[in-house]
Amino acid sequence: MLLLDNSLVSPLLIQMALRNNIPIYYSDDERDLPLHPHTKASTLLKNKAEFRNLSAVMNTDYEHKLVSLHELSQLNPRCFSFPLVIKPNRGYSSVGVHIVKHADEWEEAVNGLYSDLLVARSTYQKSVIDQEQVIIEQWIDGDEYALDCYYDQDGKPVVLNILKRLFRHEDDTSDRMYFTSSAIVKELYAEMMDYLTSLNEILQLKNYPFHIEVRKSNRHSIVPIEMNPLRFAGFGTTDVSYYAYGLEAPEYYYKEKSPDWETLLADNESGLFGFFCAEIPSPISRNLVEEIDHDRLLQEFTHVFEYRNLEYLNNQTFAIIFFKAESEAELKRLLNLDLERFLKLKTMKEEMK
Repeated sequence: MLLLDNSLVSPLLIQMALRNNIPIYYSDDERDLPLHPHTKASTLLKNKAEFRNLSAVMNTDYEHKLVSLHELSQLNPRCFSFPLVIKPNRGYSSVGVHIVKHADEWEEAVNGLYSDLLVARSTYQKSVIDQEQVIIEQWIDGDEYALDCYYDQDGKPVVLNILKRLFRHEDDTSDRMYFTSSAIVKELYAEMMDYLTSLNEILQLKNYPFHIEVRKSNRHSIVPIEMNPLRFAGFGTTDVSYYAYGLEAPEYYYKEKSPDWETLLADNESGLFGFFCAEIPSPISRNLVEEIDHDRLLQEFTHVFEYRNLEYLNNQTFAIIFFKAESEAELKRLLNLDLERFLKLKTMKEEMK
């Protein structure tokens, strides 16, 4: 069974489901969905604090604290060690995530979180982003990675892609760019297989797909950021593994297949494959945008596999671009693009009408 959101569906995913006769349900479907043993595990994993408590067995010196929104406003920041991160206990796409490097940045970060949650109320359901609880956690140094995986029927991990997340600067929390390469997979694969095997000694999951984000820290080695149950990378971005390696992650899960990474990587030894989340820059409101020049943005990329126009969603993310870069310099250039150049804003007079 495949449960989909009506607002955004990967065309590759739909084709895969039809090809394999997989039943499709939508989030507003009125049919009774069957109860499943994964329900309890998924409820736990959506709760970042509960997942932190479980994974603490493997990261015993990692500090985190769960508080209510009201308690957050009453806390004395001098009681914490910095840098740290504050974010909704249940969230999506880095909404409400704020890095706080020093105590004197605390008030600004908390106010920013409140503002993010206010905007999120009109965009996301409460089941997607927690409007009541916040997790405060130690900042993890090192590079950040995202993986789409599943535990097979024997509880063994199967890794379907490994993506490295790129940031424009040290305070950046956006999801603008992730990329994969033969070197990235080779660097992290064995270590992540060991980590996921140890993690499942605690979780005891079987036949279970998930998206996990981790940092590889010099001090802690692998530290999990979050683990998203019963889905792969959001906005259909798991499709990057198809464009990079010819690997359709959902089909591998449904058919219980495991990638032959040695062969896949040998065929793509020098490629840099990524996805680019094009967002209307903050603090520009989506309502102020009259027109988006998609053709002009497309020309910024050397090689595009698919330009997925999301303007119909009417939110901050207006496109997902799957691409191949010629060099790390090209990745850096794309990462630092000023996306406001591709927007035509309404005049104040027009907006007032």
